[in-house]
Amino acid sequence: MRTKKTIWVALFALCACQQPSKKTNQETFTDFLGYGNYEVGFKTLFVSDLSRANVPYADWGGKLYLQKEESAGRNLPLHIWYPAEESDQEFLPYEHFARLNTVETENQLLEPDDSFYKQVFSYQTRELGGDNDFGPTQMDTLLALQTKSSLNPKALQQKFPLVIFPNGSSPAFQSILCEFLASHGYVVAGMSLKGQFSHPIDASVRGLEVAVDDLEFALQELLKLTNVDQSQIALMGNAIESSFCAALASRNKKIKALISLEGGFLSQFEQDILNETSFYQPQNMTIPIMALYSPHPSISPQYIYDLTYSERYFAHFPGMTEFHILNYGIFEEFVPNIIGEPKGDTKKGFKVTSELVLAFLNAKMKFKEETLDQFYGGKIPKSFEKTVDTLFRLDGFDSPPNMAMLKNLFVDNGISAIDSIYQSHVSEGNPKPFSNTFYNDFKNWLAWKKDPDYVNRMRLYEMAVESYPKSSLNHYRLGYYLEKNNLKERSQSHYKQAKKLIDQDNTLGPSLREDLKNALAEAIE
Repeated sequence: MRTKKTIWVALFALCACQQPSKKTNQETFTDFLGYGNYEVGFKTLFVSDLSRANVPYADWGGKLYLQKEESAGRNLPLHIWYPAEESDQEFLPYEHFARLNTVETENQLLEPDDSFYKQVFSYQTRELGGDNDFGPTQMDTLLALQTKSSLNPKALQQKFPLVIFPNGSSPAFQSILCEFLASHGYVVAGMSLKGQFSHPIDASVRGLEVAVDDLEFALQELLKLTNVDQSQIALMGNAIESSFCAALASRNKKIKALISLEGGFLSQFEQDILNETSFYQPQNMTIPIMALYSPHPSISPQYIYDLTYSERYFAHFPGMTEFHILNYGIFEEFVPNIIGEPKGDTKKGFKVTSELVLAFLNAKMKFKEETLDQFYGGKIPKSFEKTVDTLFRLDGFDSPPNMAMLKNLFVDNGISAIDSIYQSHVSEGNPKPFSNTFYNDFKNWLAWKKDPDYVNRMRLYEMAVESYPKSSLNHYRLGYYLEKNNLKERSQSHYKQAKKLIDQDNTLGPSLREDLKNALAEAIE
């Protein structure tokens, strides 16, 4: 395991305009959301992963900016909202969160007259669809908005569930929802995942693996907090970060719930990226998933229908867009058309989004199912009308034992134990209890002195063909093991079926397809 050291820097100072002062009866721009009973504290932990080199800042267009200071490691600031004790401190203006978008160290935060964050925020807003009129006046309007978070008050010494919510422009883009959840009893952490060579994430398999490393480092640091319940951890992501969160959830059993907040997780493109990794397989996705989505030609719930071991909750927002579901959904009220003309009431859409996310987390992290069951009990609630037009859930099957347990069952009871588990799941309505990857890996394990007469592997691939009848490779392997057991007629039947399927089998790569064709040419009589 990689050893990671951490640089912890306490945050004690801010520029004069953000100094806490005695709290007054302030109205905040998000009071309509229905905050919880907890005061909200906010702090930034300036941490660095010393096992990896830092990367320079770059904008979304690829332009690199010189680093302001050298770093001994990969800077990954963690922005944390948490339930706090009552405080006399004044609420923070939104400017604090916008400025942190480009700050990676405490030294940068303390630099006077830093306008770089305004430049970046304006650029990103225009890139997301805002017109070129977004200028200093509009920027100042947003920066002056009063949040409901106070800077660094003492945390309540209780254990709260942890929600990690990465975003490439953290904490500027997701601060409102994070603050809202903290008021309802969650520790919520925002962070900016980075690419391999620069600040923006990479939309690729390599980029996914780098992002998972970032998330794992963040998780390690956040679990050191004394107010975090280490047994209750959820991930929430927007855009491609939703798939990065899914990738971590598929390999880390500490994660108990996943929210795709208008993410590309429901797209073929990102499913293709996920499926090129080792861990993202249906049997590895066993936690509850909530997927909120809006109209887009590439987005559909069908892309995660195969995650049959997860209980999945869906909601479609016809009047929202990918980034209106973040802070921009509320900023629209103060700067109309901030990222383009909205399709509907984004303020109400954001409120409903928040209510659904909270209900899901309360159900899965705090075991309070009532509200979520009401939302998904049949008709769409009247309070959601004109905001949500599709609301449904899919049950998940019980997942089979993991590979270590299955190996142990085989050692104790033979292939009949594996067969029994397979038949039990099939009888419950799950025709694919095991993945193709499982069959391949278990076959390789059996090959080492556990199946000298090929009987166990023959039965294993009878299951594989039953579950995946369109797999050319499964038919070939079953034919091979049947042949080894002198069952020639059945063997030839499966060889011929493999040949029939080979050109339509999109699970085969070019090299494997060619090798399989050659093997079948020799095997078929």
